[in-house]
Amino acid sequence: MSTTAPAARTRWRHAAVALVLLTGAGATLATTPPLERCPDPPADGAVSDFYGPQEYETGLARVASPREFSLDGFPVVQTDVSGPACVTADDGSVTVRVDLRLDLDEPGPVPDEVLGTLTVRDGQGRSWSPAEVSARERLAPRSEGGDPTPSTATVTFALPVDVEPPVSLHLGGWGGLDGAPLEELSLDEPTETPP
Repeated sequence: MSTTAPAARTRWRHAAVALVLLTGAGATLATTPPLERCPDPPADGAVSDFYGPQEYETGLARVASPREFSLDGFPVVQTDVSGPACVTADDGSVTVRVDLRLDLDEPGPVPDEVLGTLTVRDGQGRSWSPAEVSARERLAPRSEGGDPTPSTATVTFALPVDVEPPVSLHLGGWGGLDGAPLEELSLDEPTETPP
């Protein structure tokens, strides 16, 4: 009796499995839609570098630095900066949001009076007050034994297209970090990855 037949079947089986896996991976890549290009990407320098490249509809999404600090004694554990995609030189202003997430143990919310004192400043010394502020207290768990939804706050700014880096969020005397006063957060794209 020959032992080559089972070995050949095993090789064919492995080859068939590999083919199925490759076909599945190829199908996944083929069905993932490509990034949409912006209709009319602006010329270099027409839109501030703060907003990032404007070739694709990816939008502004980054973490402020430092991302963790305290605001009026409320422990902030995540600070995200977001904005729209496809900014053009013709846009009157650009809506930029700063989203704060509080520590899960903190019920919140951060008072609107505190959020309203935050300002954005750019490298030319210009300053903008919030267009809108909102805060939500911590929500109870949706199910028994689940985690609560953390308290959040959002500060929305209408910034010009030509905002000049460095761009920072000034905390109006309400900020702190490791027991010391913290005056501002950087809203720019980080130059290196935080540890």
